[in-house]
Amino acid sequence: MTPESFEIATASSRLLVTCSGVYRLWHTAAGHQRLAAAGHLTLPKGVDHRTFQVVHERVEAGQLVEAEITWSSAEGLEACLKIASPGHMEHSWCKGLDTGFVLEWSVSRQSSNMAEVLVDMDTSGHWFGGGHLMRQLWPLNRASLEVGPFLPADNGVNGCNTLLGAQWMTSHGLLVMADPDQPFLHVGMNAPVVNLGEGWIQRRWGVGVQNLAREYLPRAARDFLSGDRQLRIQARSSYKDHLMHHPLSDWMPTPQHPGASDKSDNQSDMLTVRIALCATQNAREASLAALRTMQPPKLAPWEVISAPIWTTWARYFTRVNQAKVLQYAREIVQRGLQRSVMEIDDRWQSAYGDLEFDAKKFPDPAAMVAQLHEMGFKVTVWVMPFVQENSQAYREGKDKGYFVQSTASNRGLKPGFFHWWNPSPVVALDVTNPEAVAWFVKRLRHLQQTTGIDGFKFDAGEPCFLPPQFKTHMPISHATEYTRLWVTAVAGQFAGGVCEVRTGHQTQGVALLTRMGDRFSTWDVANGLQSLIPTLLTSGLLGYPFTLPDMIGGNAYFGRRPDKELMVRWTQVNALMPAMQFSIAPWDLSKETEKLCAAALDLRQQVLGRMLELASEAAETLSPLARPLWWLDPDDESTYLISDQFAVGMDIIVAPVVEKGAVARDVYLPAGLWRELLGSNVVYQGGQWLRNLDAPLSKLPCFLRVSEVEAAALQEAPVRL
Repeated sequence: MTPESFEIATASSRLLVTCSGVYRLWHTAAGHQRLAAAGHLTLPKGVDHRTFQVVHERVEAGQLVEAEITWSSAEGLEACLKIASPGHMEHSWCKGLDTGFVLEWSVSRQSSNMAEVLVDMDTSGHWFGGGHLMRQLWPLNRASLEVGPFLPADNGVNGCNTLLGAQWMTSHGLLVMADPDQPFLHVGMNAPVVNLGEGWIQRRWGVGVQNLAREYLPRAARDFLSGDRQLRIQARSSYKDHLMHHPLSDWMPTPQHPGASDKSDNQSDMLTVRIALCATQNAREASLAALRTMQPPKLAPWEVISAPIWTTWARYFTRVNQAKVLQYAREIVQRGLQRSVMEIDDRWQSAYGDLEFDAKKFPDPAAMVAQLHEMGFKVTVWVMPFVQENSQAYREGKDKGYFVQSTASNRGLKPGFFHWWNPSPVVALDVTNPEAVAWFVKRLRHLQQTTGIDGFKFDAGEPCFLPPQFKTHMPISHATEYTRLWVTAVAGQFAGGVCEVRTGHQTQGVALLTRMGDRFSTWDVANGLQSLIPTLLTSGLLGYPFTLPDMIGGNAYFGRRPDKELMVRWTQVNALMPAMQFSIAPWDLSKETEKLCAAALDLRQQVLGRMLELASEAAETLSPLARPLWWLDPDDESTYLISDQFAVGMDIIVAPVVEKGAVARDVYLPAGLWRELLGSNVVYQGGQWLRNLDAPLSKLPCFLRVSEVEAAALQEAPVRL
């Protein structure tokens, strides 16, 4: 008789798979079990459930550790599921995983255009992780992420922004990880089903600023009559989709060179998606399990944690020059403000890619840098992997294969050229070419040697900034390999100092500051002030604890500059985050703005010692500096819905005001004893809300954990409000 299901178990979890592709995952402990996940494998059409067959089992020390299951049709093998417990399916993306199961789900290309695994969201509670989004809703159950390519981008497809990670964790202790290197990875979460299930929304995406006039995504789940309530993880045969067009729609990997020993996923007769499903005790344990699979950087960016970065961008935009940089620096020094780096942003170069100061705007860059050093600044400049045609760099590199090639023209441009966020078309550095990388890095080091600058702001690197149907020197199987090499092979050469990137792909181990994408000078969650906390917390869950929340007050795009209230509240939100960066000067708004922003900087100095301790820990373990409230008490259901508070380590709660016009707010305190960091000696019992707490513009509400002994020593006894 054909079996109808298969079961495999470890000491802490049990997985059941049925002949129809339905699965269940339980967390087991002390004789009890709890359902952690439910979902199904999408079987190809025509598959006969009665062909369900366990064709392989492997037992070690009396424990089943591997299995293989197949499904067939009249035409032959249609689907195959391989299951392994940790340590028995060797893949780099899940190395170090010590719980759960790794699933490799394959379907025939003849019968399906995707291999898909679905996870029911409601079964597993509140969801977190995944990446930076243009609308950073928290938890992810509040979002409706349309099914699309899972690629880092600048305001990209379906709302994906500059940093993604294929790890999701839930309040019920489920960890879902997907192999981030599988070709044509697509993801959807609670994707909107329009017209009562008749189809998906149609979208067309450009690059960067081309998307600014489009709706910012993902939409809130409440905007739809129905979402599918599923996490969909798909490996497809291409990026083509009749419902969606985007810059990589027509791209296909270059075939492996003749004689390659094994078929890649792109050349196999089967489409394969690889995921890990892990049932842990709670969301914190699920997060830690994910972090243990990643390489820590071993070194923290001490200088930029200790004092703010000051950048020219939002104050001067492209009108920057030597005189303005020095004047800006003098204004900072005269006010006695803390400082680590002066960052010289766009239009310092003579031409994009030349990596030489424009002699008209910067007549003596070495002298300028020397003066900045005397004033206590390190100095960085903005660079990106782009080269424009009328540059010396292009003339030098074009015949040497230093730039990404293309088999197609792009809107009338020469093959290889593409549009980005500035008017001049550019080509992209071929980071798969070791000679091109060495050439680029050599020129960066020459710039350091001749001017004395200390590092670089490495911008871009997302695969959306490549020409259509691009071809690289070395074949790559997935587009995000470009991102990984930009960070590791180029920016990584300057790790350990004051350099920053804004993207990444499995690059947690590179000792660089990771900047959030450009923020808008608005209050809302659509890339404005309210996006900062959930984006920062998501960064930590993905293994990027050293995150820079872009520029305080936003970038003043679209002619929208922050007013006093927004500037002060933004500074307060950012004050106890891992790093700070000013561009718009507070004193440009008013003396009161300057005073209130300086007060927030002073508050940071009071807890800086603790932040540096946490940074040292994060460099070794990737434990986040800034943590969701549920990290402190994962059994407290109230903590999972709070998107406007965060914890610094385990002992400080930060509850800034993020609503325009608000002068009070509700604050939730997890279990324990707490007092306000400044002012009152009243001790509050945790596990409760403090309603309508006074929070005038001059106040950043912060709470410090105290012991029972410390509480008793304070003037007033602990009270419950």
